[in-house]
Amino acid sequence: MSGEVKALKDKAEKGRILYRSSQIDIKEAKAMVMPYLNAVNKRAKELATKFGMRARKVSFYSFVR
Repeated sequence: MSGEVKALKDKAEKGRILYRSSQIDIKEAKAMVMPYLNAVNKRAKELATKFGMRARKVSFYSFVR
């Protein structure tokens, strides 16, 4: 995992924790989480294409659940 993705993951996990504890609203949580999910979904699509499979994407709601 590259340093940039690790930083995005740390920020996304912080947003998830704050959202689940009702300290921030959904709009703020999406702003924190979506850059990480976009990077993860992009990588999933690349790997799926490489191996001839269907990409298993992560949604915002499944991440914060």
